[in-house]
Amino acid sequence: MKNIFKLFLLGLVVMNFSCQEDEKLPFEAITDGIDTAGGLRTIELKSPSFDLLDLEGSNFELTVEEWDAEDGNLLDFVDVYVRFQDQTPGNGDSSKAEVQVTSIPASGFNLGPVGLPRTSITIPAAEVVGLLGLDATADIDGGDLFRFRLELHLTDGAVFSSNNLEGNITGVFFNSPFSYPIAVVCSGDEGFLVGDYNIVSEVSPVGGVPLFSESTVTVTAVSDIRREIQVTYLGELGLGNGPVPFQFDLVCNTVVVPENQASGLTCGGGIVFGPAGGLDNAKFDVNDDSSITVTLLEDVNGDCASPGIISFTLTKI
Repeated sequence: MKNIFKLFLLGLVVMNFSCQEDEKLPFEAITDGIDTAGGLRTIELKSPSFDLLDLEGSNFELTVEEWDAEDGNLLDFVDVYVRFQDQTPGNGDSSKAEVQVTSIPASGFNLGPVGLPRTSITIPAAEVVGLLGLDATADIDGGDLFRFRLELHLTDGAVFSSNNLEGNITGVFFNSPFSYPIAVVCSGDEGFLVGDYNIVSEVSPVGGVPLFSESTVTVTAVSDIRREIQVTYLGELGLGNGPVPFQFDLVCNTVVVPENQASGLTCGGGIVFGPAGGLDNAKFDVNDDSSITVTLLEDVNGDCASPGIISFTLTKI
């Protein structure tokens, strides 16, 4: 319970940062003291999933904008990698190590609307399956992940990717994660599991109260497989944090929570939610949307406490 007293609203952290840096632009404040900085800001991730029922027609489609200390003039090239993460161990582990898919030279970028280089990347799922040596029928199942990684190379020799950047660069302002987990899903019905539901949560080890207060929530369809609700994390503590969006995917017959979902609270670095993973992901009946359980990993990065698996249930009203 001592963790309760360490919780802060993310808004307060942002306000404090703003006061300290009110005479600097966001770029200058965040990169102050860094000799070399660069990133690939996500403009649009058009395809966050591959359809298991139509891998031949699925693509990884991403638009990014390169930035660096010289307004894009340091851009040399960008390498794209992918690895396969088997999330369904029930049929054996078919995980594959990372391989390079392609390399995009500076000439493959065009100036965007703010004067920085932009490029759109399209990689067919079938090409990736072949490069990784996967059997589409035997090795791939709903819930598995293809994890794409971008690596930015500058003309001064600096290299940036998801494995060597600090949180400010990968996070809210620059939105340069460099890593994109693409889930394998089954195309679904946008009319399934939508409308008003009663939510009941297990008690959170972080706060000692239900993860989300029992209440009526409206489930909306973000896509044919993604659903969203508005919930207040640890609302019974009365910390003053408001509702935040929480999303989950209906992947074939499994409920999968996307990675790095903000909670609205922090003990320092920010409490985020993520997938429970593997056999801990909840199952659902594709013919019955009267009730569904969502299992997730709370406080993924151990910001306030050790990460723990917790669940909540939605019951149709």
